[in-house]
Amino acid sequence: MDLIELVQKGLPFEDIFLVDMHCHLGAYNSLYIPYIEESEQALQYSRTMGRMGVNYSVVSMLRGLASGELSANLDLYGFMQQDEKLLGWVTYIPSLITESLDIAERCFTLTNRFIGFKVHPEINRYPIFGPDYIPMWEYAHERGLIVLAHAWGANSEPSMFREIAAKYSNAKILLGHCGGREPEISAAIQLANQYEQVYLDLNGAFIYSRLWLEHFVQRADTSKLLFSSDTMFNNVFWEIGHVAFADIPDEVKLDILGLNAKRLLAGIV
Repeated sequence: MDLIELVQKGLPFEDIFLVDMHCHLGAYNSLYIPYIEESEQALQYSRTMGRMGVNYSVVSMLRGLASGELSANLDLYGFMQQDEKLLGWVTYIPSLITESLDIAERCFTLTNRFIGFKVHPEINRYPIFGPDYIPMWEYAHERGLIVLAHAWGANSEPSMFREIAAKYSNAKILLGHCGGREPEISAAIQLANQYEQVYLDLNGAFIYSRLWLEHFVQRADTSKLLFSSDTMFNNVFWEIGHVAFADIPDEVKLDILGLNAKRLLAGIV
């Protein structure tokens, strides 16, 4: 049974490797999210992953991004212990440099299933090229970590990452949402095509149409395209549908859904 048939019948992806690179747990003050308690969210999402056949989801804590409660990263470790399909992003707050790096050191020492940092310059109202992010970039560069950076807005548009990518070549950069709209999307694609360590997180960039994915496949290095849902904000089933029904080769669909991530996370998944 091929990918489209599986999706049409609502069957789990038993033989298709699927990695969701951009997920969250927690409440957010301006959006409705089912199940306010993080523990209940983790339980419900684990069930969702099982129904869909998701192999791994990489999660960050909204508490850690929005309120500066960096201990949320250790709470995430607890959820990761309960579900081996969960991998983790450590949240970094630019106004809490020492505290963020201390928590990061604890998390990365606990397990290699924390794969890197999650930063959100729009929530923190601080530009991604600002000096308070430098310690995080240096840390990621020294250890070869991935940084999932929200890249959509006045403080984080993709062009702002050019000098960062050039300077911190050993830090892998995942551009969250790819700018979200033009001309920022084109800037994100150009950056990923130019720099070996820059990847494109597709959620948001084609959130309302599979046509955007077709656009990406025509213009970008398809080995850089990574599937993401932005759970708990969006539904992973919906995002999978954008990939499944896009007019692109099946081998590219499989790369996007999980094989590109498997290569990026070699030794972890």
